[in-house]
Amino acid sequence: MNPKNILEIKDQIRKNNIIMSFIGPFSQGIIEEIGRALREYIKNDKNHNTSSNNIFSVFIEQSQNIKNYERILSKKEINHVFLESIILIGKNEQNYFISSGNIVKKEDIENLKERIDEINSLSKDEIKLLYKKRLRENFKSKTGGAGLGFLEMAKRASNKFEYDFIKLDNNYYYFILVITV
Repeated sequence: MNPKNILEIKDQIRKNNIIMSFIGPFSQGIIEEIGRALREYIKNDKNHNTSSNNIFSVFIEQSQNIKNYERILSKKEINHVFLESIILIGKNEQNYFISSGNIVKKEDIENLKERIDEINSLSKDEIKLLYKKRLRENFKSKTGGAGLGFLEMAKRASNKFEYDFIKLDNNYYYFILVITV
């Protein structure tokens, strides 16, 4: 790598208000270490107006979503997906944002879009009611979770979810999710 590229990368990170980033395989240990660093950063940030629990919870949910997606993939797909995952945590004037990106199968896109669009159409009160309903139903998602992650993030988000799917090839897309807290 050209050493001058490091400065350019650092400048791009600063320009986009990124305070933490990780690219690579997500493990429980990695998530915990980033979580500790995030908590420390927030603790020392005298200018934040947001609950540190909200920021931390959204980070954990997004990280776990990436990690848990491996449960439905083959070993070959897992290696491909792990090498492509990213999480970015940043702060603009008033809010923190947590952005994630990972490869998803084409066949999973419609379900993800429906879930996110449904959540984006709901008020905060409706999100809380749906969350409680799902808890009572004992719902299990395709990845083995309770299917509450998006709802948990929506309860804590200050804006609607921003997302996109970028086509990589005929079978895979890059799923990008940005949540402002």
